[in-house]
Amino acid sequence: MSYQKFPLIPGQIEIVTSKGESNYKEVLNDFDSADYIFVTTYNISQNRKALLNSLKEAAKHAEVRIVTNIPNRFETYYGDKVRKKARESINNYTKKLNSNDEESIDAFFNFQNHSKVILTNNIAYIGSANFSEESSNNRETGFIIRDKNLVQVVIDNLVPIILNESIRYYGNSFEEKKLVFSLLASRLESASIRIEEESYTYVGRFEEVKNYNYWDPQLHQESLENVLELLEEVEEEIYRVNELYETDEFADLIDSESIEQIKILFSQNDHISELANFSERNYASDLIAEWNVHNEDMDEAAQQASDQTAERKQELAEAAQEDIENFFLYISKIQNSFESVITKLKELEEEQKMNIDNT
Repeated sequence: MSYQKFPLIPGQIEIVTSKGESNYKEVLNDFDSADYIFVTTYNISQNRKALLNSLKEAAKHAEVRIVTNIPNRFETYYGDKVRKKARESINNYTKKLNSNDEESIDAFFNFQNHSKVILTNNIAYIGSANFSEESSNNRETGFIIRDKNLVQVVIDNLVPIILNESIRYYGNSFEEKKLVFSLLASRLESASIRIEEESYTYVGRFEEVKNYNYWDPQLHQESLENVLELLEEVEEEIYRVNELYETDEFADLIDSESIEQIKILFSQNDHISELANFSERNYASDLIAEWNVHNEDMDEAAQQASDQTAERKQELAEAAQEDIENFFLYISKIQNSFESVITKLKELEEEQKMNIDNT
C-alpha cells in the first residue's frame, strides 16, 4: 500500500497519489465533524456498502448529497443484451440509493458526469478516484484542498454546476407520501362522519333520510379538536412534501382556504363550538342556583330547568346548523384536493422513472 502527498501550496493544497488505499481518506476522516458533505462520482461500488453507509451515518448530523452516473446506461441501446445489462445496473443503483429515512442522503443522477469530487465544508478532494471501494485498488491521483475558503469556492461554484445538470432521485418516497395522504384522507373522513353522527339523525323505515338534529344533538368538543389536529397534520405534511420535492405546487393543490374556514368555524366563540361545549347538567344547575329554590319546590324547579335547558340546546343547535352544513362543504373540498395531491405525486413518480430508467 502507498499513500504519498506533495505540497503544491503549503497548508492549502496538496497533490495526493495512492495505490491500495483510498485517495481521499482524509476527507472520509472528516465526515464525523462535517456539517456539509458533497460527493460526485462516475460510479459507486457494485457490492460493497462501507462508503455509502458512511454517508448515511453522516446524514444524521450533516447535509449530505451524492451525484453519480450509472455505468452501462446509455441514451440508445442496440440489442436486448445491452438493454438488459443497463436495466440491471439501473435497478442496482436505484436500490442502493433509495431511502425512506427522515435523515437520509440526497441522491442525484447525472448521466454525463465523469468528474470525481469528495468534500466536506472543511476539506475537499478533486481527482481521479471514484467514490467506490474498488478505486483503492488503482493508482489514483488528485488534489486535497485544506484551506476552508478555497473549499467554499468549490462549494459555491462547482457544486451548483453539477447539481443543476443532475436529476434528483427521491426513491420510494412517492409511495410513502401517497400512503400518508391516503391515510390522512381516510382519517379526516372518519372524523367528519363522527361529527355527522353527532349532529344528524336518520329516519325512515325502508330508506333512511338524514335530518339535522335540532332537538337533541350530541356534538362533542373532542370531535372538533380531532378534526383540527388532523388539519394541522395535513398542513405539516404539505410543507414536508414541498420541501422534499423543492416545489410550491403541493401548497397550491391543497384547499388551504377551506382549512382556514374550518378553523374559524370551530373557534371557541363560534356557534359550533358553543353547541359542542354546552353542558345540560351545568346549565340546569346554574338555573336552579339562580332561582334560589326551596327544598319543597325542588321537583317543580328541576322540571322547569330541564325544559329551559332543552330549549336552550335547541336554540344553539339552530344557530349552529348553517355552520355545520358549511363544515361538510369545506371537508368535501379538502377531500377533493387530496386527490389532486396524490395525482401530482403519481405524475412526479412517473417522470422520475422515465428520466432514469430509459430501457
